[in-house]
Amino acid sequence: MKKLIVIPLILLLFICIGCDTEQKGPSHLDVGKARLIDSGLAVEAVNYLLEAEKREEDKAEPRALLVIAYTHALASGATRGQEYEVEYKRQKQQRIAALNDAEIDKMIEVLSKRSQVQQNGFQALVEKGADAANVIINHFVAGTHSEIHNHLTDVMIKMKSKAVEPIMNAITDADTPSAVKMELIRILGEIGDKKSIERLKSIDMTNMSSALKMELYTTFYRLGDSSYKSQILTGLNAKEVEVRRAAAKAMPNLKNVNTSSLITALKDDDPQVVMNIVKSLSVHKTKNAVEPLINVLKSEIKDADNEKQQQNIKQEVLNTLIAYVHAGGELKRGIAKNVAYLLINKEVSSDNVRLRIVTFLTDSVNVKSLKAAKVMDDIYNKLYTYSQQEESDFVRRALLDLLNDIK
Repeated sequence: MKKLIVIPLILLLFICIGCDTEQKGPSHLDVGKARLIDSGLAVEAVNYLLEAEKREEDKAEPRALLVIAYTHALASGATRGQEYEVEYKRQKQQRIAALNDAEIDKMIEVLSKRSQVQQNGFQALVEKGADAANVIINHFVAGTHSEIHNHLTDVMIKMKSKAVEPIMNAITDADTPSAVKMELIRILGEIGDKKSIERLKSIDMTNMSSALKMELYTTFYRLGDSSYKSQILTGLNAKEVEVRRAAAKAMPNLKNVNTSSLITALKDDDPQVVMNIVKSLSVHKTKNAVEPLINVLKSEIKDADNEKQQQNIKQEVLNTLIAYVHAGGELKRGIAKNVAYLLINKEVSSDNVRLRIVTFLTDSVNVKSLKAAKVMDDIYNKLYTYSQQEESDFVRRALLDLLNDIK
């Protein structure tokens, strides 16, 4: 009786051992993905991913990762001089050509996280062309992968004419949200394919929103039709904020702009309008803009969503002022001294912005100007006195370094 009991137990033990011989630990897909995404070791990843392609029931992820791996290996120089370089080029071309929507979608998902391979992965999407543009536009419409929205925009711009047809289809699709249409129209302007202007002009504007019309006008201008310039300039004074935003964004691309209208627009309550006007003043330089730009540094933008947005605008002001400083002549005169007085007179409440201002003043041209102002304006002693009252340790240390430079 005991023998009869033991035999089934032995059989059960063998069955359990047999079941336990299956693969343990991470899969080929997991190892390959980790080698590629976490470490950037594309060549090491390829063999694991090829094996994963054979084993995985869903082929989309290993195939998406293989495209990224081959592209990164070639672009990074890891294959240079190796006997398998030609094979990698062949695999890259064939696999990009064979990508389907599911695999493109998986690539976008993988590339949504920062990694060493991210930029080369985006380049593979550029090379895919129209099919990738369609998937990207679907994400724009759905509002997904907003964390890489700017990257995906750049991908379509780099596609150039390959992206035009998918973009035009989305613009003329009644189901595409207006905000997405506005962005796609803007992308057409960035692409600069003049063949698209006639198709854009064929769009019925009868029931179109004023903001969408403004985007069309600005794109027409960028594509070579300057007859819409007056409408664009008028848009800076529109009641609808979206119209003002579209007009302000177009200002750097316009020629022979009356800078007084730009200076007036600096007082707009909308932070996006102000940001783009500041950028435009770095293109359309005028001495009359210096004081209004400096005023932005000490004021609060009324409708800014958060402190970071305020800081970004003020950094853009400093970027524009540094362009003036390096332009020389009348444009640079008095800028360093007047910006320094924002600190001396305690007109800037944010320590982050004060630190940015000190960094601005450490530019070699500004240091030279501040040295010249030591005698006439006693700028050194005034800055030193202020540094003793500065509450932020970071700003105080930066100020002491600046003082050492202008001593």
